[in-house]
Amino acid sequence: MTRSFVLPTAFGVGLLVLWQALVVIFAYPKVILPAPSDIWTVLLAELPTIWQQAVPTVRDTLAGFAIAALFGVGMASLLSFSRLLRDAIYPLIIVIQLVPKIAWTPLFIVWVGIGWQSRLTVAAFIAFFPIFIAMMAGLESTDRSLVRLCRGLTASTWRTFWLVRFPASMPYLFAGLKIGITLSVIGVIVAEFISSSEGLGFLILKAAALLRTDLILAAITVLCVVGLACYGAVHAGELAIRRWQGE
Repeated sequence: MTRSFVLPTAFGVGLLVLWQALVVIFAYPKVILPAPSDIWTVLLAELPTIWQQAVPTVRDTLAGFAIAALFGVGMASLLSFSRLLRDAIYPLIIVIQLVPKIAWTPLFIVWVGIGWQSRLTVAAFIAFFPIFIAMMAGLESTDRSLVRLCRGLTASTWRTFWLVRFPASMPYLFAGLKIGITLSVIGVIVAEFISSSEGLGFLILKAAALLRTDLILAAITVLCVVGLACYGAVHAGELAIRRWQGE
């Protein structure tokens, strides 16, 4: 645990020191490459504004992720009960996902509007696929001997799913959830870039129009912290489930 924390931290600090030294030595203009010290100064000065803009981004990220997790797990569970449904629906989901996600964003804006609804829809749409695929893989990888044992003990299909197949799919599901939460952040930022009057994505575009590179990097820093916090929350949930399962 200490090694996994100390090494990345030391490497990151080393990069920041090198960055600061290069900016000072070569005297890069702040509009092109501000020093880490300049970014920190702007971050402290603009923290109320950045925090205000971070709230809708975090809100839409978590809401979109929750919707994606609900539909991803629900759809995968439903298809696992019926081979007919799986053969009919699964290829369509794959085909839809082959289209670049950014291409769907204008349609979502037309369908649901330019407010938080479009950001929520884009985040959920982007995060859905890895969660769905991971859950499908987990359910299909269940030990067949355990399933046959349940059938031999006259357990119902639902009981077999709840007591055997669903718990066995947890490692796969959390792998998908970790990918999904990061994609949810990306989806919200993409939607904020295209049409929004709030959020960190909107703040980054506004700062770019003003050539405030330091403010852009300050907002990106906060966005990284938000992403790490969301990812850490999912990882903490995985550890809790593992302890509950006795691992």
